[in-house]
Amino acid sequence: MFLLGLPSMSRQMSRNYYEFIPDDDTEKDVYLQAHGHNFDGRERHVVIHWVNGTLADNPVTQIVQLSGIRGRFVFDSFTRGERQLLLRLADEIEFDKTSVVNGCRVWMRELLLALVREGLISEETFEVIEEEVPLPKRMPEMEEASRSKDS
Repeated sequence: MFLLGLPSMSRQMSRNYYEFIPDDDTEKDVYLQAHGHNFDGRERHVVIHWVNGTLADNPVTQIVQLSGIRGRFVFDSFTRGERQLLLRLADEIEFDKTSVVNGCRVWMRELLLALVREGLISEETFEVIEEEVPLPKRMPEMEEASRSKDS
């Protein structure tokens, strides 16, 4: 999992503002965004984010991702405790950055399913996102798949 606080409108992606504008105890809207407005068959990058505050009149956004931002879905307003749970769950999801089979959409699917299990989002919300993004299921890695065929 990658966590970064950024001014929302900034193109300067290397600066981490989280230490200046950390998360606080207020309830905040939490969003999922998928790259592009329509699925064209290629991999779509997905992130979860919320605004922590402002710095020089620019919103500072906390981003939960593996590796950008269009095609947004709002979940609901989350308390700080719920956002902390979201971060813990995100950290627990398995991800192999060398995988050519299971990318960030698989990771996001598993995170969203964990959020459903914890009652943070509804199953209906998950189903809409799964269809719109879409979010594929985890598949065996290439070497695992070839070992299975040989058995």
